[in-house]
Amino acid sequence: MPHKGCQREATAQDGPMKGRVAVITGGSRGIGLGIARRFHERGARVVLCARNADDATAAAQTLDPTGGTALGAGVHVSDEDAARTLLADVRERWGALDVLVNNAAANPHFGPTHTVDHGRWQKIMEVNLWAPLRWTQLALEAGLGENRPGSVLMVSSNVAETPGSPSGVYGMSKAALNYLTAQLAVELGPRVRVNGIAPGVVNTRFSGPLIAGGEKVYGRWPLPRFGEPEDVADAAEFLAGEAASWVTGQVLTVDGGALLGGDEFSALESA
Repeated sequence: MPHKGCQREATAQDGPMKGRVAVITGGSRGIGLGIARRFHERGARVVLCARNADDATAAAQTLDPTGGTALGAGVHVSDEDAARTLLADVRERWGALDVLVNNAAANPHFGPTHTVDHGRWQKIMEVNLWAPLRWTQLALEAGLGENRPGSVLMVSSNVAETPGSPSGVYGMSKAALNYLTAQLAVELGPRVRVNGIAPGVVNTRFSGPLIAGGEKVYGRWPLPRFGEPEDVADAAEFLAGEAASWVTGQVLTVDGGALLGGDEFSALESA
């Protein structure tokens, strides 16, 4: 696999996000953990949410074993009562809630859209679309953007842009999430900025079947390699930070140019 190239050095805990408080759903691994790690490196206090409390705690301890600046929380994104309690506790513990990253996602149906059953359809829409909206509502109730401008990041997908993927239902949920991003940006400004990131195939367990296809999948991309969580964290750091203080309602595609060739999905289907 081609080398990623130079990475920016992480700053210490006096970085540009010092004092900010960020909650990341799906934060125990993959893209969520990559974003949490970057925010923490830049000085933020972070809460990593995951279905499994042990996984969330273990991930948080890789950032701060003392628990002073990184916490794990076993909260399923569909559990509204647990989410409400968590966000209120975060505000009480650290006095603020500045950034919400809606990263958790589900894709239990991989295949033609016309074969999906109602249960899988509901699961995808509940986790990928309703949960980001509900968590945003609850974060606002808990004071997101109350004392200083807040930020919401939606983790979407490049499959939302072009029909044809064998993950068509997943793509529909992410296309709707992109619309939700823009709609909330209009409704919540200037108190809260709302932006999205649309990754391509990133080297995580979630993308395991596609990663197994190797160069057969990425070989025709302008930047021929799979993404890494750090690539998405680069975008998240920008969109959540002061450098993007005049940016809202945008969805930034981070996919190595995969969609530019117009043949990504045929590669995915044959991988």
